Amino acid sequence: AHPPTLSDAAVRRALCLGIDREQTVSAFLSGHARAAQSPVSPASAEYPRALDSAYSYAAFQRAMAAAGLGAGEHMSLDMIVNEESSFKVAAARVIAAQLSAFDLKISVRVLPWADYAAALAARDFDLYYGEVKLTADWDLRPLLSTGGALNYGGYSDPALDDLLAACRGSESRAAALAAVCSRIQEQAPLLPICFKTVSVLIQSGTVENLTPTAANPFYKWTDCTVNLREG
Repeated sequence: AHPPTLSDAAVRRALCLGIDREQTVSAFLSGHARAAQSPVSPASAEYPRALDSAYSYAAFQRAMAAAGLGAGEHMSLDMIVNEESSFKVAAARVIAAQLSAFDLKISVRVLPWADYAAALAARDFDLYYGEVKLTADWDLRPLLSTGGALNYGGYSDPALDDLLAACRGSESRAAALAAVCSRIQEQAPLLPICFKTVSVLIQSGTVENLTPTAANPFYKWTDCTVNLREG
């Protein structure tokens, strides 16, 4: 029998089950994110909630055993992360610790941005922790399609390519996205963690009519009323 590798979808699915997303978001992103098991924002009505499952260490253990990582088939993986975000580094390290169980050991390589980008371009990694900004139409093709600009791992799945293409022109958008996410969950080419939230913290009653957006937290600032404390 061949030793397990990341080319095996069973191994990738097991890793996806091993991440406690809610705990990671709460502890290392200070709650400024929403856990997600699919690459669609949980704030969207189109998020495929029927595909989600609660974190279970027992399910992770069963999946690892089924993937051949519970019976002495040792496997070491290298995860890279950009050093310029302490939050990303902390999250990468806790995820690596969560997944380093049974026969698997994941080491984290913390790199300056230029070295991190070079490692991505050269595919000098087994796993990488990164952040991707999706367009408002949830076009996942750059990230997951064959030859996609953000497909740093070189993943290729003709069935997923077809589903991604069909999703673009579908009149039943939610169903098409659910089909895409179902295929992603089955093959696990990436392990979604969360969608970040952008927050503006102000004292109650200080600013009126503030309407922050993801692109600009001070959107239409000139329409705001600032109440200054007297004295």
